[in-house]
Amino acid sequence: MASAKQRTDPWDVLRRRREELAKRSSHMRGITHIPKKPCIKPLPEPLPAAEPISPPDPVIPRTHDALLPLFRDDSPQPSTPSRALVRLADLYLHAAQHRSRHIALVWPASLKTLTVIHALASLVRWQHGDKQGIRGLLFPVKTNVFNCLNHIHFDRTSIVNIAKELAEATTNPRVKRSMPDKDAFFFSLNDHNLPPIPEKPLNPTISELLPLFLATPNFKSWTSCHSQLLAMIRKKLLKRAHANALKQSNCSIIGDPKTAPDALFALDGRMTKIELRKACEALAKCGPPEVVMVHVSRSLRFEAPDWKAQLARFCLMLEDVFRSSPPGVIVIVDEPHVAYQLKDKLWELNYKREKANQWHTPHEFRISGIPSTISGDGLSMDDRYEPEHPAPREFIVNIVDADTARVADKLVHIASTLPSGKKIGKPLIEASSFLSRLAALPCGIRHMSEYLSSPEISNRTRTVFDWPHYLGAVNEFDRNIGVGEKRPLLKECLEQGSQLFGKYYEATPFAHKLADLISTMTMQKKKKVAIIFTNTLYRRLAERFLSEYNDYPEGVTYESFREKINLLSEIHLEDNLNGLKGTAIIFAGLNQSCLRLVLTDDRIPHHSVILLTQQAGKFLRATLKPIIEHMPEFKSYKPRMESILRQLHDLPGDASVLSTGSYVLPTFRIELSSDVQINNQEVTSGSWAIQFDNGEIQYRYEASEVYVYEPTSTYASDAGFRACQVRSLEAGNKIFIMSVEVREMIEKALSDAGVSISSDKTFESALRSYHEQIQKRLELRFGQVKHSDTIRTIREEIILLAPQLKSYLPSLQAMRHWINLEHSSETPFEQLRPQAPMREEVFKVFAQVLGFTSLEIAYHWQRVIVPIRNTRRLDGRHVSDIYSYMLLQPESAMCNSNIKRQTLARLFNQARANVATIERVYPLKEFKK
Repeated sequence: MASAKQRTDPWDVLRRRREELAKRSSHMRGITHIPKKPCIKPLPEPLPAAEPISPPDPVIPRTHDALLPLFRDDSPQPSTPSRALVRLADLYLHAAQHRSRHIALVWPASLKTLTVIHALASLVRWQHGDKQGIRGLLFPVKTNVFNCLNHIHFDRTSIVNIAKELAEATTNPRVKRSMPDKDAFFFSLNDHNLPPIPEKPLNPTISELLPLFLATPNFKSWTSCHSQLLAMIRKKLLKRAHANALKQSNCSIIGDPKTAPDALFALDGRMTKIELRKACEALAKCGPPEVVMVHVSRSLRFEAPDWKAQLARFCLMLEDVFRSSPPGVIVIVDEPHVAYQLKDKLWELNYKREKANQWHTPHEFRISGIPSTISGDGLSMDDRYEPEHPAPREFIVNIVDADTARVADKLVHIASTLPSGKKIGKPLIEASSFLSRLAALPCGIRHMSEYLSSPEISNRTRTVFDWPHYLGAVNEFDRNIGVGEKRPLLKECLEQGSQLFGKYYEATPFAHKLADLISTMTMQKKKKVAIIFTNTLYRRLAERFLSEYNDYPEGVTYESFREKINLLSEIHLEDNLNGLKGTAIIFAGLNQSCLRLVLTDDRIPHHSVILLTQQAGKFLRATLKPIIEHMPEFKSYKPRMESILRQLHDLPGDASVLSTGSYVLPTFRIELSSDVQINNQEVTSGSWAIQFDNGEIQYRYEASEVYVYEPTSTYASDAGFRACQVRSLEAGNKIFIMSVEVREMIEKALSDAGVSISSDKTFESALRSYHEQIQKRLELRFGQVKHSDTIRTIREEIILLAPQLKSYLPSLQAMRHWINLEHSSETPFEQLRPQAPMREEVFKVFAQVLGFTSLEIAYHWQRVIVPIRNTRRLDGRHVSDIYSYMLLQPESAMCNSNIKRQTLARLFNQARANVATIERVYPLKEFKK
């Protein structure tokens, strides 16, 4: 049987057609003479011999030799572009030069942003004497597309040296394409123009050297970006005269979309077809792009069901709009089936065009594989491990949840047989997806329900987790529209789904198997075990489940082998791999990061266990199989892939798995509550609504503090955020939105740094925990010493550490109240008080005397004392505000603690990824009108 690639290759179709015609002609020549009949049509004339097709021009490696040092914020060591990033930059330059079209499978690690590719390609052009650089276009993007470039720096000395070599004071033979206006711009980075600033390196960021332009919905025109150029360096300069001088360095010319060199234009993914065409037509007048990157990310595919048709139409629209000089195109995908599906769609639309406009060679949108081992922006951290030829490994794969998979597959099948297709059967698809997510829980429904009962979880999340919610939607669909003869099968599926929901109350099959694997390895094989979860929420749920599980063999408890167990979320795995030598590893599900390590990292031991649901196993098989069969670029991973595939061979087939599944275990999306619910009695005239570009609306009090991402502001921290009250917000501000993932990461970082933290605590339990810790510290430090003597000693040490606070200290009798906590455990919460210093500076020194770390001090002040004094309401959003404050305030408590730099960098990167743009902000009284 012909492969998918052979079926869609137009030249292969033509070859098979010629062979068929030749066979017919041979057959006709062998037939005996038949009397002539006037109605017989002559045989078609044989097709002329096709002209030989020359192979495509090879991609010439250029980027590696043109690299300059790149630095991340606060990192003295340069970051190295990954091999995949370098290859993509070479392909980008190739497509720009030859106006060729490509599909690049970047796998197993996908890139979250493609902007660094353009930056590396610009370096190549500069070093080859092209001062006008390269003009690129990127689609589809979100409004935070350029954020990462604000935190990656070019080496200033190297940039100035290039500027000197290409200076055009006189005719310069090194210059291939002239642009004298660029000289003043780059020479402004000279040492004599920038006075030295202590402890502040003046390496420019990529975003302030490259002109960057973004088109969003309701596009009017491409506007100048001159204000962002050299903005970060201007912010660091102490003298206004120096800053103003930089503004005059031809920034207006460099930032003008008509004259901007090295410019990268980006198109918001929310734009309509009309808006996209308008933006491209405006760009054609300014100066067309040489190359276009189309980013087909996982998130895009899940957010846009019609992604294939939309992206294919966009690619063909480029040829129509830029007809006189069509740009090269690179479509970057992260899964093989996506590459083939998109290529099929492109050729399908191509054949519908007029013949004069159709492609003329089989090389258009040819698929090529690019092995990738570093995700994110493609830059490795200081000592990131990037193997090229990993050693063979044998893995153990366990598949669970066959019962749930059967019911979920039947629901998808019923939806696919509806006359109007799956779109009309959305309630059935959503019920199927719910059951798949249910099967992937590493605990029981009870544990998840207890977590969801926390006040900081939104009611919408609780509803989405409830099986009766889906049951009711399907029944309503059946009454109003119906599924015809499939109705008995539908009723059977719903009944089985309800039975499974009840059966999984204490533990899912996934959770049972996980507990069995752990007990076998720790008790029978006497091994230490690390269990890797795809997110921090599931790690927490699994920890709760395992500690309460009662079916371990021989009646043992979790406490008896807890010290042999290390529970990690995948985001922390790579940092801990070197310390896991000799430890057995269990992957409780796979995501892209886990799969990358499984296939590429030699630190992953032999016989590591991979635990998957059946749906995830089928998708993983469908992903690995075409890579092994058709993509030799990934041959170094073949032994490991074959080890996994052998154990997935017997899974049932499912033609729909590529459109409805994923090897990433489906997880429940958790949303945090807002400060104010718009439909309850707490709405006041001081409440504001904030409407974001992602469709989310938050309701906050006007005096609430949020964090605006504005790295060029003089009030912003090094991470790029500044504090702002809600009433001062404006449309266009970019706001940090706390997600459960970021919150879990912060809590894990605080816990690892020694802060006694439990996210399950309410304000009451947090206050009682604080009192318990004070009593323990007093007992440890002073033993049975009288309270009067104890507080006298504490007062003396406070004055010794901070003499300036002496006037703020109350009397000894009043201070005694801080440590008189014997009855706090018996005191009702309504009567309980913090019993702590009133002033923050006094509290800090008081806690320091008792031996608390600076991070613990900041946590207790923000988490316990301030909220209890201000409000006794169990407001989940306030907890998130505390964590935001500790991480993002200009004098961040976390930055000034002993938390690892890599951990902080990861937290800040995640925070910047969780930025949304305000579309509208208004007081609720305006809304009520």
